[in-house]
Amino acid sequence: MPRPVRRSAALAPLLAAALTAALVPAATPAPAAPRAGLPSYISALSSVRYEGVGDDLLTAGLGFSGLRSATPPAPADPDRPTAAELRRQAIWASAGLYAGPGGGLGRLYGPNVDRGRPVPGDGKVAGVEYRAVAGSGSHSVSFVVQVPDDFDRSRPCVVAAPASGLGGVYNMVGTAGAWGLHRRCAVAYTDKGMGPAFDDLHSGTVMAYDGTTGPRAQTADRAAFDAGLSDAERARFDAERPYRVAYKMAHAKTNPQASWGRDVLRSVELALALLDRDWRRGAPRAGYTPATTTVIATGVSNGGGAAVAAGEDDHGGLIDAVVASEPQMNLAPLNGIRVTQGGRAVPAAGLPLIRYGSLASLLQPCAALTEPTAPGYSSLDTAAAHRRCAALVGDDPRLISRRAAKRAGPDGLPRLAQEALVRAGYQPQSSYLQLAHYDPQTPASYAMSFARASVADSLCGYGWARTDASGAPVPYRTAELAAAFGTSSGRAPAPGVLIDENSPGGPVADARSQGPDGRHDYNLRGESCVYRLAFNKAPRAEGEWAARLAEGLDATRRTGDLHGKPALIVHGRDDTRVPVNHSTRPYLGLNSRAQHGASTVAYVEVTNAHHFDSTAPGYDNRYVPLGYYYQQALDLMWQRLDGRGTLPPSQVVRTVPRGGEPGHAPDLTPANVPDIADRPAAGDRVRITDGTVRIPG
Repeated sequence: MPRPVRRSAALAPLLAAALTAALVPAATPAPAAPRAGLPSYISALSSVRYEGVGDDLLTAGLGFSGLRSATPPAPADPDRPTAAELRRQAIWASAGLYAGPGGGLGRLYGPNVDRGRPVPGDGKVAGVEYRAVAGSGSHSVSFVVQVPDDFDRSRPCVVAAPASGLGGVYNMVGTAGAWGLHRRCAVAYTDKGMGPAFDDLHSGTVMAYDGTTGPRAQTADRAAFDAGLSDAERARFDAERPYRVAYKMAHAKTNPQASWGRDVLRSVELALALLDRDWRRGAPRAGYTPATTTVIATGVSNGGGAAVAAGEDDHGGLIDAVVASEPQMNLAPLNGIRVTQGGRAVPAAGLPLIRYGSLASLLQPCAALTEPTAPGYSSLDTAAAHRRCAALVGDDPRLISRRAAKRAGPDGLPRLAQEALVRAGYQPQSSYLQLAHYDPQTPASYAMSFARASVADSLCGYGWARTDASGAPVPYRTAELAAAFGTSSGRAPAPGVLIDENSPGGPVADARSQGPDGRHDYNLRGESCVYRLAFNKAPRAEGEWAARLAEGLDATRRTGDLHGKPALIVHGRDDTRVPVNHSTRPYLGLNSRAQHGASTVAYVEVTNAHHFDSTAPGYDNRYVPLGYYYQQALDLMWQRLDGRGTLPPSQVVRTVPRGGEPGHAPDLTPANVPDIADRPAAGDRVRITDGTVRIPG
C-alpha cells in the first residue's frame, strides 16, 4: 500500500523548471502516441505536459495566489476562448479559494492545505495531463487523467474523482484532485457523461469535447452533445419556440446516471493503462494493475453517488475503497430497513431525488413564509407564495389535508407546508434552508433524463433559454455560449433559465410564470406535472412518460453491496439538497444487510452542516463546512489503506456554529469543527441493529 508522502520536497522540481521556463513553453503537447494498449472504448486521446511554472496540473498556472482572486481569469477574446483558457477558468472555479478564508477554506482545509498545514510554495504541480473521450456525441463521456512528475511509481496510487453535480470534467481538481496530487497519486476524472455540453437550437452552436464552441456543422464529430433533431425539425422547433437551448444531462436521451459507476471504473482502467504505457520506469515488476496500485473512488454529491456506484459495480477488485461526501443516491427498496433518530422512527426514508425533490418544489414557496429571515426571502413573491399554499390543500396526503387546513386557517398553511416537508423526511431545522433550495429545474431535468425525453418534447411544459428583463426568451450572446465550459454548472449556459412554455401570456421565465388567472403562481402547473410523473400518479395522457421515468429511475438504484470494500461517508445533518434520511442513513442499512450484518461503511454525520459550504450572510453564522470533514475522511481512509489505522466507528460529530450576526461571523477555528473521533462517546455512536439504523438525537 502507498505511504503518504509530504510535498515538502515539491519545490525542487518547481525551481528546476523555473530555470528553464524561458526555453520551455508552459504547456507542451506530449509526443503523439499510438492508442495501442488503451481500452477499446476510448475514441479520442490527447496529452499535454505542464512544466509547473507557466501552467500546471493543480492551479492551471495561476498558483494559489491566483486561485484566491475574486475575478475569474479572463480569455483574450471572450467570443473565442481557447481550450487552455477554458480549462484555466474551470480549475479556478473548482478550487473556490476566492470565497475567502473566514469559513476555513484555504486556511483549515482546501487545495492549499494538507493534513492541516499549508502546502509549501504556490501549489503548482508539474506533470502530464491526458484528455480522453469514450463514445461520441450524446453518448460520449469525457475523462482527464493527471500524472504528476513526482508520481510514486514504486508504490502507485490512483484517485478516481467523478464530477459533482452536473459539472464538467475538471470539477474536482481543487478538492479530491489536490488531495491526490499532494500524495503523489495519479488522478482520474470523469464528467459521468453529463457536464456542460449544450446545443443552442437557434444559432446552431454546440460544444466540442475540449470545451470550445462553434457551429454544429463545423464541430461535427467533435461535438460532446447534439439535440438529435434533423435540420427540418430544428427549423420548425425554433420557429415555434425561438432561442431555446438543449443541454446534455436533460436532453441526451441516454439516462447518464445509470452509467455513473461504469464511467468511474473506466476512468480507473484508463489511468492504469496510461501509467502502464508511459510510466514504466521504476514501476512495479507486474506493471500498474489492481494488485499493485491502490485506488480510491471519491466524490461529492452526484460525484459521491458515482463513487458509491463504482464500488457496487466493481466485481473485479479494481477499487480498494470509497470515500463520499453527501452522496446523491437512488436506493433500492428498503424492504424492512428502518431509520430512527433519537430513538424515534423518522417519518420517511429512502426516497429517490426525483420524488423528494418534486414534492419539495411544490411545498417550498409556501413553507418559506415561515422563515422571513432566511436567505432569499427578500426576493420571495409572498402573494404568489400564499396562492401556492391555498393550492396545496386537497386530498393528497403528502401535501396539506383539507381538515388540517380548516383547523389552521389561511395564516397557518405555511406551517402545515413545513410540517409536510418534515413528514417527507426533511430535518425540522431545514426550514431555514428550504427557500434557498427551491429549484424546480432539478426535478424537471431529472424527469427528462430518466424518461429519455427529447428537447422537442418539452416535458411538463418546460424548456430553457436566455431571457430579457421581462422574462421573455431572447438569443444568447456569443461570449455567453463560448464561456460555458468554464462557467456553467452543467445546465443551460449562463444566464439561461427554466422556461414555462405554457404560461397563459406566452413562454416566460419560470420565475415569472402565470396561472390560469393571470397571476404569478410559481408555475404550479409544471411542478405538479413533474410530481405526478415522479410518483407514477399521472393520468392516462401522461402515463407513458411516467412509465419511462420509472424504468429510467430503476436503472440507477443502489443496493448497498460494496463487495466488502471499506467506505467512509460524511454527510451534513441539515442537508436540504440530499436529505440524510433519503441517502446515507438508509444506505447504511442496505450495506449491513448486503454484508450479513457486518457493515463495511463508516458513517460520519455532521451537525450544523448542509449541502453547500457557503459563507454568505445567513450561512456564515449558522453552519460549518462539510468540506473540512470530507478532506479529513480522505486522510482517514488513506491511513486505513496504508495499514496505519482503522476507520472510525460510525458517529455524529457535534460542531459549534461560528455565531455572530449574519455577514459578520467570526472566523472558523478548530474549536468549531472537532475531529472525527477514534472513540466517540456512546451517545454519539451510530448503530445498526435488527435492520434498524439508529442515529443519536
